[in-house]
Amino acid sequence: GVGAVEIAMAIAFAFKRVGLTDYTISIIDRTKILSGIQPKSRNRLIENLNELSITVIESSVVSDINARQVFFANRKPINSTFTVLSAGATPYEWLKLTDLPLKDGFIEVNDTLRVDPFKNLFAVGDCAHLSHDPRPKAGVFAVRQAPILYANIKSDLLGTNKKKYIPQKHHLKLISLGKQSALLDYKFLSSMGNLIWRLKDSIDKSFMKKFSNLQKMRPVEHQLKLAPVIAGEYNQLQPLCGGCGAKVADKTLEKVLSRVGNSKQKDVVAGIGDDGAIIRIGKVNQILTTDHLREFNSDLWRFSKIAATHALADIWCMRGVPKTALANIIIPEASDAIQRSWLNQIMGGALSVFETEKISVVGGHTSVGKEFNVGFSLTGVCDKSPSLISGAKPNDLIVLTKPIGSGTILAGEMACLSKGSWVQNALVWMEKSQKEASEILSKANAMTDVTGFGLAGHLMRVCESSNLGANIHLDSIPFLDGAEELSEVGVRSSIFVGNRDFRKTKISCVPTAKSNLIFDPQTSGGILAAIPETSKNNVLLALREKGYCASIIGNFFEGNPFISVS
Repeated sequence: GVGAVEIAMAIAFAFKRVGLTDYTISIIDRTKILSGIQPKSRNRLIENLNELSITVIESSVVSDINARQVFFANRKPINSTFTVLSAGATPYEWLKLTDLPLKDGFIEVNDTLRVDPFKNLFAVGDCAHLSHDPRPKAGVFAVRQAPILYANIKSDLLGTNKKKYIPQKHHLKLISLGKQSALLDYKFLSSMGNLIWRLKDSIDKSFMKKFSNLQKMRPVEHQLKLAPVIAGEYNQLQPLCGGCGAKVADKTLEKVLSRVGNSKQKDVVAGIGDDGAIIRIGKVNQILTTDHLREFNSDLWRFSKIAATHALADIWCMRGVPKTALANIIIPEASDAIQRSWLNQIMGGALSVFETEKISVVGGHTSVGKEFNVGFSLTGVCDKSPSLISGAKPNDLIVLTKPIGSGTILAGEMACLSKGSWVQNALVWMEKSQKEASEILSKANAMTDVTGFGLAGHLMRVCESSNLGANIHLDSIPFLDGAEELSEVGVRSSIFVGNRDFRKTKISCVPTAKSNLIFDPQTSGGILAAIPETSKNNVLLALREKGYCASIIGNFFEGNPFISVS
């Protein structure tokens, strides 16, 4: 078919462009090649194949393929170190097991794309056979069926008349010749040249842009009209972020929390301000912590796995061993079956983490709300001296175990600006457990995880608790792929401004795309640890062997709590 011919010519042209000469390319077909186009166009394409020294093997049935050869039912095998399959539409075998009407294995549909006699079943694209007007399997028909399908599904729901799908009798074929030339095949017209390639290139690029130039999420309008004196405090120009980007700002929390927890009982080893609470029970230190995340990924299994990994970091950072978990889950309104499916996905993702760490899920609470929210309350024990954020020492080195920028990546995704590879890479880092990192850093003087308040916010908490200053170096900080590019064009997570402006008199930093990321809220971020310089080499080597980024990003020094960024 045309697809195989285009691929073969593209490979041949690419080889010639880089100067490769020692190769052979063969096109194999069980019948005649290019049988779906007019003879004049077919002859022109075969001439181009001959010019590129591409061999054509027709009427040959492939019986098997391995890493080195292609085998046939009716001739000797040929050697092949790279084999590409470019096949036409083939019906799924499972369709034969159904009671659907089939034609040559494809589902028969009428002129409204409905599968008779089923009133609420439609089929489109390559799986469908148009019984009223049979057409070849081609993307041009599938694309034009989409609006008809949409209209007829709506008509079923609204009880209105259905639209008929009338396929065009002929469609334009633009076939690339491997170089900046293409062939046009339409009805009795056959032509080739650079101008046709430019037309094809423009159409292809315009179509592909539809998959990247997507409509941005609209901000949710406030139901109540805000008074002018407080309206300025709300960022109504961007949707609220999920994950840790949805946290309440540090300055708001501090004003409230300063009024509670002042009366400290003797069995409370650590409380408000640390990663978790530590309660002394007999000779055992029990760690209590809770965390939850607003949905930021529609894969509920993965979202829940990250939420569980995120919650556990508090216990790992305190040198604890997690023991039990309570789930706190909010799901939207839906039917019983759908809610059950959602909960199965959420608990499945969480259990994939907890069962690995031998943590018992002992209960929890579920409720119905406007959006998904998954969190966990955890208990753990610490037989040794726990790691507190007040333990950093002068001249300690600052270690970070994961790259930063997840808040910006997720905000960029909501604005349709983040590349898929950037989001995928960020999610992989979010899923990475901190257990092994915490074990390697077990002799650190202080540890905390970098989450909603960003790298600068969590480092400042260590500085204030330890009464030290800190130097950090931007070039030493690891950043997630794409974070700096998004920061450069002004992408910010919801609480970026709150993170940046809180304690801004205690942070010396020149605003740049890179420096702004130290205020970016992180979801399931890395461990920030204070280690003695003598343990530097062993710690970094061990962390890197376990797949952490393991960067020394700065050091602590004697003085008032202050962060200098260079």
